[in-house]
Parts: sequence; C-alpha cells; structure tokens
Amino acid sequence: MQPATVLVPLICLVAPLASGQGNFPPPTPADRIMVVAPHPDDEVIGTGGFIQQACATGATVRVVYLTNGDHNQIAFKLYHLSLHLRPRQYLAFGELRRREAMAATELLGLSPKQLTFLGYPDYGTLRIWRDYWGACAPFRSDSTRTNAVPYRDAFKCGQPYKPENITADLLEILREFRPTMVFVTHPADTNPDHRAAANFVRLAVLQLGTEPVAPQVFYYVVHFGHWPRPYHYHPELALEPPRQLLDDGDWRSFPLTADQTHRKYEAILENRTQLTISQYSLVSFARSNEVFATIDVPPIPVVPANTVIDWKKAIRSKVLTFTPSEAPSDSVSEQPETAPVSLELEETAFLRQGGDLIAQVTLRNRLGKRANVHLFLYAVKRGEDFATRPKIQVNVTPFGKVRVYDDGKRLNNPGVTMVSVANRLIVRVPLWLLGEPVPDLLFTSTRANLGEVAADDTAWHLFSLSNRTGNRHNSDGK
Repeated sequence: MQPATVLVPLICLVAPLASGQGNFPPPTPADRIMVVAPHPDDEVIGTGGFIQQACATGATVRVVYLTNGDHNQIAFKLYHLSLHLRPRQYLAFGELRRREAMAATELLGLSPKQLTFLGYPDYGTLRIWRDYWGACAPFRSDSTRTNAVPYRDAFKCGQPYKPENITADLLEILREFRPTMVFVTHPADTNPDHRAAANFVRLAVLQLGTEPVAPQVFYYVVHFGHWPRPYHYHPELALEPPRQLLDDGDWRSFPLTADQTHRKYEAILENRTQLTISQYSLVSFARSNEVFATIDVPPIPVVPANTVIDWKKAIRSKVLTFTPSEAPSDSVSEQPETAPVSLELEETAFLRQGGDLIAQVTLRNRLGKRANVHLFLYAVKRGEDFATRPKIQVNVTPFGKVRVYDDGKRLNNPGVTMVSVANRLIVRVPLWLLGEPVPDLLFTSTRANLGEVAADDTAWHLFSLSNRTGNRHNSDGK
C-alpha cells in the first residue's frame, strides 16, 4: 500500500451508504474478476471482502500486482532497523511482500496460481506514465538500481521499465483472462502508483476494444488524506467514500458479513512489513462493507466559433484539497507525489472552440503565478497505437513564457497561445497538435511546481473529444 486512504465495497446485508448510494451487485458464478493492485496489500484493503464472496460464489478471480512494493523506504528501514539499505535489500523486500500477498490472499480463498506479479518499479509508475513514452531510455529505480523487471517469478522478467510494456502486459492478461469485471484504484487516489494503475488499466481496456467484450471497470480508494476515520479495527462501522470524491464517480456499497470482515482483517495483518508504521490505518478498512465507483467519460463541451466564451459550460478538473486534520501525514508508509494542502492550483476547465482545445487554469491567487504550470494532454485515437500519438506538455513559466513539448522534445512553432487574466491562465491548443485525425479521447492532468517541487496537481482525467458520453459501467469512453 502507500499514503493514507482507501475506498472499498462488498456484499451482504448492510444498509446503503448514508449519502444515498445503493448496493453493489454481488458476483455470480459466471463472473471473471480481475483485481489490479498497485502494491501487495492493496488488493486486500480495497477488495478483500469482494474476493471472498467471489470465491464462495464460484466466480473466477485473478489478482494482478503492478509492483512488488519494493520502494517502501520508511517501513523497510524500520523493519530492518537500518538507515541505509542496498539495492539487493530492496529486492529482497519485494520478494518478501510477494510472499505476504500470497499468505494474505490464501486467507481470502485464492491460490498462488491466481496471482500475477508484473514487477514494475514501486513509486515509479506514474513517472513512467508521464515521462517515458517513445524513444527515451527506460525509467531507472533509485532503490533497486534497475531499469527492467528484476524478479524471476514476474510475468515477464527483464521487461524494461517503459509505459508501452506495462500497457502491453495488461492487455495480454486481459485478452487471455477475459474478465467481466476489473477492479483498480481510483484515479484520484493520492498515491502516485495508484493513479498510474488507473491510467494504465483504462488505456489497456480502451485498446482491448470489444475483443471479445470490454469488461466493466470499477474503482476503489486506498489513500486519501486520513480517510477512513476513525482508525483501528471497527467491524461494526460502515465505510463511506471520501466526501471530496462523492461527485467523482457513481458509488455503490458492497455489504460484508461479520465473518468476511474478520477474515479481511486477518488478511491485512499478513502484510507484516506494512504494519510497522501504518497498522492502525490499514485495519480501519476492515469494516461492514466496501465501496466501489464507476466513472463516466464526459465530453469536452463545444462552444460556437467567434463568440465570447462562457466558462460556466466548461468541464472541470479540480485540485483535491484537505483540511489540516485530513491531510496525509509523513508517518504513512508511502508518501504521495503531491503536497497534502493545496498551495497554488485550484482547477483546470476545458472547452472546444473551432479547431482549438481551450484550457483555463485557475490559480488560488496572483501569487500562484510564481509556479511553473504544466498541462499534460495525451490523446487517444481508437484503433491506433497510443504510444505513437502525441504526448503534449504545455509548460508556463513564472515569467509567462510558454514552452511546448511532445514526448519530452521541445516543439518549435506549435501554435499554442496563452493569455493571463488576473489569477487565470487561458491556454489555446490547436487540435491538430494532438494528432490527426482529431483524437477521440484525452488523458489530461495539470501540475503546479514551486521550483522543482510539485505543489499541487489534479488527478488524471479521461475526457471525450468526440462529443460522445462514455458508458458509466465500461469507463472506457465507448
């Protein structure tokens, strides 16, 4: 696992969530269920009850781990009682966490044959997603000192740390396993690997298309401030989604029996390396239910050409802020990539006008212009290789200069313009820059840096550019 937060749903006889959500449907014997866990323990925290119910029902279950969790430096150093660890020790911890995952999932009803470890770098997959497409060298882990999957028992040992490879591995597993349901961490989860997992799964499902049938995708949360409160084991309490995410998905509750909740609690405790600093928060996920969300793929609205833009019509991507009592603390097992309290960035709004995509980046005050603002625009065209499509990064410096990059290479005369109005930056990007023909979908995020330090960012969102609303259950923009 990593920073502090998780959403989860299950099944049984518990009342719907207090905020009005209904119950999540129970698995059936015909279901083929794939759970994608960024790290060992996330599968138990997010879906430990649902996995038990699926196994008891006779459904087919497979868990896919994006990483072996080998970068959890605080927990590892406390576990080892050493401030300095060598690469081979981090790799040994990755192997240990794999064994912990096998012990935990055995309590849920799974065998080792139902577990697949991809072995990509813990605390590196969001950077891989963001910065390592194309011809650049593979990402290199600063803990294990390797740039390829180092584990002999991994799905593909020796696979270079490249986003194309992560996507290809997930796509191969999807085609072979043919899941009807896929569970993955929510794209607004504050842990960077959890956000990356959501992006890679959504992309792989998009590339899967309808061969044979696209699975339904459901999202769970593990890290989100101090959620869920109160800490400690409270099997009598119900889990509700973080209040900031109630509008970011269609949430459903999955009730658990008392036996399922207790078995989930025992499975969480099998992840012993994670208990050194975060046991109280981890066991707080063993409650009377789990919660899951589906996420729609909304279209970016089109406004008439040569008219004054009405930003009330825009689609928005907001920074998630925490009060001091909600903010993630430094004591959690993994640290989020973003600061716990928003400093500069407020939201990014999107519209289309004529042949342009227009983004309005709102800063919290004029002092926010001291930040370097990075707007990421990664285009998807159905039927085309995502890796070959442009990966546009628009950077606005504190001095108002605009620099545009594609796959890390600076572009000359890209046609991007920017105007500054009070605490807003209005960026106009020609659609041809995102690739021709015009893409169908757009992965996008905005980040504000103070120097080299990431101050704020939005979660990665998937929007439609074809004015077709995405299927809420497929969550893939079709």
